[in-house]
Order: sequence, then C-alpha cells, then structure tokens
Amino acid sequence: MLREPDCRLSQVIEGPIRFFSLCEHHAFPFFGDAYVGYIAHENILGISKLTRLVHLFAKRFAVQERIGQQVADTLEGMLHPHGVAVYLGGASPVRSDARGKRVGAPDAYHGLARILCQRFFLREEFFISCGLRR
Repeated sequence: MLREPDCRLSQVIEGPIRFFSLCEHHAFPFFGDAYVGYIAHENILGISKLTRLVHLFAKRFAVQERIGQQVADTLEGMLHPHGVAVYLGGASPVRSDARGKRVGAPDAYHGLARILCQRFFLREEFFISCGLRR
C-alpha cells in the first residue's frame, strides 16, 4: 500500500477477474468474473492486489454475496477510500428451472459504497467498465 495524497476523484478498476469457489450450501462449484473498483483517498493499492483479494475470499466455501461484501469491507478497512464498488457475475452448473433444465443466466451481485452510491457518473463509469452498460 502506498500513500498518494494528491488523488483525484477517478476510479481504479480491475476486471474481469476470473474466480472459482465452492458454494457453502451445496458444496458445488460456482465461477464467474469479478470487477473491483475504488476511488482512492490517500492510500493506493497495486492493481494486482485487487485480483489477489478476490481470490483470497473465493478459495474457501462461500456464497457470492459474501465474497463481494468481504472484498468491499477489506478495501474500506485498508485504504479508507472515497468509494468502493464490487461486481460479481457468477454461474453454477447446478442451477435449474422448475422443469429441471439448466439455466444459463448468471447470478449477479454488486455492492456500491459511499460516494459511488451518490454520484451517478461514477456509478455509470464502473458499470460501463464491467460491460453492463454501453
């Protein structure tokens, strides 16, 4: 972690970060892509550390929502940024509809904290970077 006191309101966004985990409810694998972003305050983190953070929480039994929340909470605690954003889009081979057929649509989790909740253009910049908007 480096100290950079002249940070501006611009986002550091890493993704797609491929992740694999095991569902704590079913012990079946799930996988997907994560995007992690933050707006630095005075501390910055090397971009490869965002990938490591996702993998750290995904390598144990988990649920997708908890992985996203743990990543966001850890960034908040370490960097004290102006804002944090996490998006996880995952799928599991066990998902099926009522007729037992497999469903291909991924589950999604996104969490936005602090200034990203308040500023539309920052939120949109993050979602565009995730490929969720044009």
